[in-house]
Amino acid sequence: MVGGIKGIARRPFNGDTRRGPRHSYLLYELRRRGCSPSVDRYGNIWVEKGEGSPTVLFSSHLDVDPKIRRVAFRSRKSGSRTVLTGILDNAVGCYINLLLAQKGPRKGKAIYVFTASEEMDRNNPRRFARSAREVIKELRMRDMTPDVCIAIDVTYPRLLHPQHKLDWSRAYSELFDVEDKTHCYLDGFSRPSVKKRADALKRRFGGRNVGVRKFHGHDEAFVYDRISPSFAFGPVVYGHFDQADQSMPLAHLRTALRFLRNV
Repeated sequence: MVGGIKGIARRPFNGDTRRGPRHSYLLYELRRRGCSPSVDRYGNIWVEKGEGSPTVLFSSHLDVDPKIRRVAFRSRKSGSRTVLTGILDNAVGCYINLLLAQKGPRKGKAIYVFTASEEMDRNNPRRFARSAREVIKELRMRDMTPDVCIAIDVTYPRLLHPQHKLDWSRAYSELFDVEDKTHCYLDGFSRPSVKKRADALKRRFGGRNVGVRKFHGHDEAFVYDRISPSFAFGPVVYGHFDQADQSMPLAHLRTALRFLRNV
């Protein structure tokens, strides 16, 4: 697993210019793993597997926060644990999506999309999730409506304050519980009905390593919710997502993969 994440994490991709070796690397890895990827007119990568109902869309953005000038990645041992450090947003989400696409759905149909641009627009910093909007256009053109959309992305540990009271100018340790042991969170939903679905998925999965919380923004799940019930899901990563000090125990990724395969 470490080598697979490293292969993605050490290859940059610019969501504004839509250039960088990460895109071609993912295409290569998908083909090597028995998938038949296609690239839409915007540069987003698609893999479709299975047929029938339900149809689930798994989406992960492959671009890096534009504030980060240099990608980095390393792994280390901390006791019996393996800890990954570097630019994990969203190399980890892409790797999870890659493994899901390789195996395919247990039943029904799955659409695996690697979006070219989730981070902010250089010329319009308030505009996020551009590629999710493009994916919606493509879905409508293909006359496809997923039953549910899941944005796979790394996420923060437990919030120390309600979202509407978060002061992002404060220190990281004043915003998030740095001792939080939760592996993954289901969040990103903006409707009570989607929260009920998230709660049901957590109950079916069981265990204490996955949490459900109210935490959403103008990201991919928010955009996908225009057409289908949507939420975000991903492993907890510690550190600022616009800096190179991000870290994650490998166990968080393993839990995320088990959960999504259970979906």
